[in-house]
Amino acid sequence: MKKLKLFAFPYAGASSMYYYKWKKHVTDEIDFVPVELAGRGTRSRDPLYRTFDEVVNDVYRQIAHLIDDGPYSFFGHSMGSLLAFELAHKLRENGRHEPNAMFLSGRWAPHIARTDLVNPSTPDEQLKERLLELGGTSPELFENPQLADTFIPILKADFYAMESYEYANDRQPLSAIFNVMTGVQDWDVNKRDLAEWGNHTTGPFSLHKFKGGHFYLNDSFDTVIQHINRSLLNTVQ
Repeated sequence: MKKLKLFAFPYAGASSMYYYKWKKHVTDEIDFVPVELAGRGTRSRDPLYRTFDEVVNDVYRQIAHLIDDGPYSFFGHSMGSLLAFELAHKLRENGRHEPNAMFLSGRWAPHIARTDLVNPSTPDEQLKERLLELGGTSPELFENPQLADTFIPILKADFYAMESYEYANDRQPLSAIFNVMTGVQDWDVNKRDLAEWGNHTTGPFSLHKFKGGHFYLNDSFDTVIQHINRSLLNTVQ
């Protein structure tokens, strides 16, 4: 039997390196595949995205050949959740089978129009304060001018790309298992907006809360990994 692949998509400004420590903890029965976005990590020379469609199309080209007749699932945090959702639709529209499961983390449902977590036109100093407030960025990063000068343009480009996102309301729901995840102290993403993800699948839906804020993935790392392992193994039994 083929291993189930788990593709992981990063949040705005992040690279696939964020998920590297996961490799030692995701069960050996899962083929874990962190996906790199343009302009960072091993793709630092590739131009940054201008629109969200560019993000989706780029990642589609990266993974389409990796999806065969075997089972696969998506994990995305924040921007990565939106990417996972749109990518699943694109795969279906191109005649490919859907993911078995979708882990949608730290993001409200895609049909909800609201102000995003970060305004990319914010002056850099205020932007740094907002990022530190969200908790996903080490203060040490901003103490290194070279790192900060590399990171901030990537982050802004990602949020500008998300500003171009337009939800298409004429599509049928997906059929994947939707496993929605959030931090109990993530005040920017409320339970009602998370529950709205249930409207986008005909498959099973569940909502799970973990200790921590928007970046509860760091605060509750062990619990999160256990939850993902358990959930994925249940989908292939």
